[in-house]
Formats: sequence, C-alpha cells, structure tokens
Amino acid sequence: MRRRGERGETLAEVLVSTTLLGIIGIGIIGAIAAVLISTNIDRRLSAGETVLRSYVAAIEQAPYVSCGGANDYTPTKVSYTPPPNFTAQVANVQYLTPPATRPVLPSTTVPLNFGDGCPNPDPGVQLIDVKVTSTGSRPTSEHITFVKRQGVATVPST
Repeated sequence: MRRRGERGETLAEVLVSTTLLGIIGIGIIGAIAAVLISTNIDRRLSAGETVLRSYVAAIEQAPYVSCGGANDYTPTKVSYTPPPNFTAQVANVQYLTPPATRPVLPSTTVPLNFGDGCPNPDPGVQLIDVKVTSTGSRPTSEHITFVKRQGVATVPST
C-alpha cells in the first residue's frame, strides 16, 4: 500500500509490466524468425526454378538423341554445370506413340500420347521430365515436363 505522498511502483506492478514486455518480445522474436525461415525457403525455390529453366534450355540446345533416354540428357552431356548445392537430372523420357489411325477431330486438336517404349522408327518427339534438387538443411525440389522435338533447336540471340 502506498502512503500519501509516496511515489514509485509497487513490486507487483513491476512484475506485471516485465511479464507483459517479455511476452510481447517473445512474440516479436518468433515472428522475425518465421519471416527469416520463409525468406530462406522462397530464395531456395526461386534459385531452384532458375537452375531448372537453365537446365531445360541446355537440353533444348543439345542435339536430339533418337530413342534417347535419361542418360543421354545428363548435365554433362548437354554441357550444363549446375551451381553448387544443386543437382539436376532427367527423371524420365517418354516417346510419342503415333495412333494407328488418325482420329476424327477438329483440325486444331491433335491428342499426343506418350509411352515408355521408343517406337521404330523414332517419331522425333520426346516428353522429358527434368528434376532439380537443392541440398542443405532445407532441401527443395522443382520439376518440369517439356516436349523436345527433332530438328527444332532454339538459336541463341547475339
């Protein structure tokens, strides 16, 4: 109890205010930690997408390998070196399976069917599934599937 004319805080007031400041401080520190972790994950995903796109571009630039498999489009064979802490690989290659008869569909719609076995002769179209994985304490993985056609190569701009 305070007496008349005394100034200052009681022990109970100091303890309550210190406890409240501690709770607020822990909340702020937790929020900052969550933002830092989220930023790190976003940075890794963004870097993974860039590595993935670069590897796909290298595969597109490489010559078409008739009935080629995953081992024919490795980073080494397509002259691509993934950055440190990343691995790049072709997960699967499928081949266009031509239909026995041409389906009766509007001229703008042509279904493409892909299978694991390469038909003879190779129709010149491959469905390639590419995967990039980052290593480290929080590994991330990105993948994309694209079509590679024989005789179609992008020319680098000068």
